[in-house]
Amino acid sequence: MKDWIDLFHVLDFVPVAILLTAVSLNAMKRLESCIKAYVLNSWFLSLLIFFVAVKEGDTHLYIAAFLTLATKGLLLPLFLRSIVRKMGTTHIVEPYISNTLSLTISGILIAIVYVSLGKGIFVTGFSSYVLKISIAVILMGLFIMITRKKAVTQVLGLLFMENGLFMAGFSLTSGMPIIVELGILFDLLMVVIILGIFMIQIKHKFSSADLDQLTTLKG
Repeated sequence: MKDWIDLFHVLDFVPVAILLTAVSLNAMKRLESCIKAYVLNSWFLSLLIFFVAVKEGDTHLYIAAFLTLATKGLLLPLFLRSIVRKMGTTHIVEPYISNTLSLTISGILIAIVYVSLGKGIFVTGFSSYVLKISIAVILMGLFIMITRKKAVTQVLGLLFMENGLFMAGFSLTSGMPIIVELGILFDLLMVVIILGIFMIQIKHKFSSADLDQLTTLKG
């Protein structure tokens, strides 16, 4: 299987797929589509870690791939869909700026990252440009948080940022200690649960999960 991975340049194409799912978030108009984009992003991330585990023969990376798939690819999306159902809010994303402009700015951010990092940093088992993609995904997540009105899409932006940070950590350290990974995943799950509870309470109290409308509460 190692020869198969090298032959088809899997470790080159999977990080690109991770980046494309992050960029696609800027073109989506419905919350369900945004959640699906996060699911694909997480699956590709776990797939990348799995392929590196196969190539390096590291059991610890197999565990990391499984944990990433279970938490980011299954548990968190289920919880997010549950939040959307309980909020009973409109499923339209409602960005501050148009999707066309969002995609244009995303392309500019990616170009800046690639030019700034030059040839990138190579770590055993990973593609030489995976760190560039990690930083680009982090910026995509931050951009989504800034340009979207609804709390759910802002949480998705935070989750995309976390995926980018996770991939950057793996690419630079060739796999973090298992206790650190468990701690990060547990903290992430708790953050999303807490944010979900707050969003539902906001919906019940103010009949809206559009954070732009909360500015009317200023004294």
